[in-house]
Amino acid sequence: MLEASPRMAAYDDFAWFYDRYWNEEFHAAAFPILERILLPRLGPRAHLLDVCCGSGYLAGLLTERGYRVTGFDASPEMVRLACARAPEARFEVAEAASFRTRAKFDAAVSTFDSLNHILDPAALAEAFRRVAAALKPGAPFAFDILLEAAYRTDWAENFTIVRDDHVLVISGSGFDFRSRLAHCRITTFRKSAGHWRRGDTEVVERCYESGEIDGMLRDAGFRDTVCYDARDFGMAGQIGEGRVFYVACGR
Repeated sequence: MLEASPRMAAYDDFAWFYDRYWNEEFHAAAFPILERILLPRLGPRAHLLDVCCGSGYLAGLLTERGYRVTGFDASPEMVRLACARAPEARFEVAEAASFRTRAKFDAAVSTFDSLNHILDPAALAEAFRRVAAALKPGAPFAFDILLEAAYRTDWAENFTIVRDDHVLVISGSGFDFRSRLAHCRITTFRKSAGHWRRGDTEVVERCYESGEIDGMLRDAGFRDTVCYDARDFGMAGQIGEGRVFYVACGR
């Protein structure tokens, strides 16, 4: 088991809010896409690697359908939530660019633009190499990623949620076309045992171009790569704008 990086461990304060307000909505739109582009390739009881698993929502959907799931995330709090949400799965704290496994998986999956959170192109390329090495021959890797069109929308629009026992404030600074980085600041408050706790998280994503992704996958040994526009599968509105789903087969 690996230690989380300080940047990703900072997502711990945000994990509860992420799980409550975003997971179900996103996967209600994303899982039907996986049912079309990934699951028909798998046999019963296939063993999947959930890359950057977050709070385990996708793992829960997969285990409910009889698949075996091993997931990892760089945030210890995300992993704690994942263990509670999908107890049939196995989770560890690890980085996508440095995880190690002796197992060979029937497929790998990563959702909710998790790979955009890998800010160094060399680290993303290494993550692809490690996923490829963890797959059985010819096994598929399915993931979604945001392209530039997503960041031209109100990707980090300002909004606030106020409840009796928690508050969420998101303030975005937008997308820098020179650095290819998008930033937003998340401030959270949660009340527990009569006391309020504040958390501050900066979410940063990197915008990759499709040509970069294709080249990284090819260099990692993937083949037969197919890219789908999320909107073609009915993922409407801002959540689908600029989002693509890849399926690539391992060596």
